[in-house]
Amino acid sequence: MSDILRGIPFSKLLSDTLNEYRKSKTCYSVPVFNPIQGGYTVADKPVDLSFGPAAGPHTQLAQNIISAFAAGARIFELKTVQIMEGEELGILKPCIYVASDEAYNTEWSTELTVLDAAKEYIKAYIILHIISKEFDLKPNFQFHISVGYDLKGIKSKKIDDFLNTMQNAESCDFWSDCINEAISLIPKMTKTDKGFIKAISPKISNLVTLSTMHGCPPNEIEKIALYLMTEKGFNTYIKCNPTLIGYENVKELLDHHGYGNIVFDKASFDHDIKLDDALKMLHNLQETAKRHNKIFGVKLTNTFPVNIKANELAGDTMYMSGKPLFLLSINVANVISKEFNGTLPISFSGGIDIHNIADVISCGISPVTVATILLRAGGYKNISRIAKLIPEQVPQTIDLLKLDELCNKLSTDHYYNKSKQNNVRKNQIAPDKACYKCKNCVDVCPNRANYPIEDLKSCVHIDSYCNECGNCACLCPFGYTPYRDKFTYFETKEDFENSENDGFYDNNMFRLNGSVFNNIDALPENLKDVVTSFIKRRDGI
Repeated sequence: MSDILRGIPFSKLLSDTLNEYRKSKTCYSVPVFNPIQGGYTVADKPVDLSFGPAAGPHTQLAQNIISAFAAGARIFELKTVQIMEGEELGILKPCIYVASDEAYNTEWSTELTVLDAAKEYIKAYIILHIISKEFDLKPNFQFHISVGYDLKGIKSKKIDDFLNTMQNAESCDFWSDCINEAISLIPKMTKTDKGFIKAISPKISNLVTLSTMHGCPPNEIEKIALYLMTEKGFNTYIKCNPTLIGYENVKELLDHHGYGNIVFDKASFDHDIKLDDALKMLHNLQETAKRHNKIFGVKLTNTFPVNIKANELAGDTMYMSGKPLFLLSINVANVISKEFNGTLPISFSGGIDIHNIADVISCGISPVTVATILLRAGGYKNISRIAKLIPEQVPQTIDLLKLDELCNKLSTDHYYNKSKQNNVRKNQIAPDKACYKCKNCVDVCPNRANYPIEDLKSCVHIDSYCNECGNCACLCPFGYTPYRDKFTYFETKEDFENSENDGFYDNNMFRLNGSVFNNIDALPENLKDVVTSFIKRRDGI
């Protein structure tokens, strides 16, 4: 099994998206939803809905972003890039573990190279413009980029090229290639012409979120933010840590709601930036932003580092999100908002779900992004569910009274109390008896690696879309590890040979129960039909 991601070529990505929508009104198995809200402004640009996926597993590949857009998202926080890339990161797999209330991960920045990440974002950006036109969807969306983790790395040629491309991709050869490929596919379109495609603005993003490692000193953070605003010309948000409210407050909040099982070190608070230092830095940066006519704000919050004690994931430390992170993050928002009298913009992510989205946005906190809820049952479809609850009117500054009331009522809100039982995986049963009916693995895969074949009531696992994050295994009620147990399609012979999965490469190399053969007729009839049907869909037949 390979955990190396491969992007889908632009022409195939666009063709598949157009074909699937016309067949089923879905994109990567996500029903298309057109949000009714409008009138928001973020970073001086209009956006139809100030909500979408956070920087993480749902904004790494182009099909992630297309799927989220189909569900109604209009803000996309692209996964963080840094000077280390690809295999250098050494991310242990699986890297995601979803419990009933909280979730944990050990990933940090994109697993792609910086260049490949830029290509994924370019592909998605162009395609969203085209399908907005083709599918009559609200077209005002925004890409917000994220970079880390120190000034030296951000000033490197690699990251500087990325920043310049995201700011204006006009001189980028890959941008031109995608535009030309889109023009060549106009015969597949009904509402889009050459003029529309050529007029797509190459200015992909004007807002960057600075992500720094836990323990990064305040003077380093301030220098990076100043550089991004004054030298690179970006509107800039700084991602802050939940440790800002202090060890005792964090412990009290988690213990009160039953999360005494979560173990974390006081050392994390000792080496993270302290609240007084953070507030002083934020005041300085807000003044600088005003002088340079830039928007400056904070992103709340980073995930919370905790100790691995029950072998949830490999290693010593993992990062918590979900319900308990909301308790911490919204209190950080309250502290900072009081200091700035509600004038410092806050972008929020941390435990957002159906229960709290309306309250948070009603406080004037916007944009709001999500990750954990998209890893749960329903996957990207949860974007549509949440989007329907977002209020149409949002205060222009933070409503301090509402935010304080929200924080105060949490102590008696039993929704945030830890459930008595985490996910319990059932005994395995024959997959042909229940797997297709469940389809959890199709919905919860961030990368859309589990491809449903509706007419055969089956699905194929696509190796090149899978990075073995492990989320599908967490959500499988039958005890399977879908990325290993599902019949797998391999795009290259090398991937086929490097795996032990049952599956196939093209239509002439197969593996079943450990045996490799070249004749499709050696497969059982049901798998033969699956292979034939998948190949036809892949080739657009």
